[in-house]
Amino acid sequence: MTGTRLVVVCSALIACKTPVDCAPPPPATASVLGAWSYAATQSAPTTANLAGTLVITTQCGSTLAGGLDVTEVDAEGSRRRTGTLSGRTVDSLTLDFDVFLTTVGRRHVGALAQDSIQGTWIEPQDLGSASGSFVAVRIP
Repeated sequence: MTGTRLVVVCSALIACKTPVDCAPPPPATASVLGAWSYAATQSAPTTANLAGTLVITTQCGSTLAGGLDVTEVDAEGSRRRTGTLSGRTVDSLTLDFDVFLTTVGRRHVGALAQDSIQGTWIEPQDLGSASGSFVAVRIP
């Protein structure tokens, strides 16, 4: 009896790992899949510049997933930062996504215009928040 339960549980776990069909983006949503050249400035609480690559690897309906790999330059020097991306396309012109360079998401809201995304970002912190602007240009 225990062996039968084990087989059923294992079969159920394996079934959960099968891929789920992904719906195409709704007609009013543009495809943003691919690599984007990313540049951002931080204006608060201190100044910094970030440059690198944003990659959107999955666009399932309006849901987005991917990653960000940047070099951050501030008064203390230069460092590489990488993180995951998750978010959504709001409509054909607006993206709303978080990039997790730490355990806290850096929320980006941007406007899509042909092959570029431009907008602002904010990251809540213990004593206020970090914020700035960003632009991403599609890499052909």
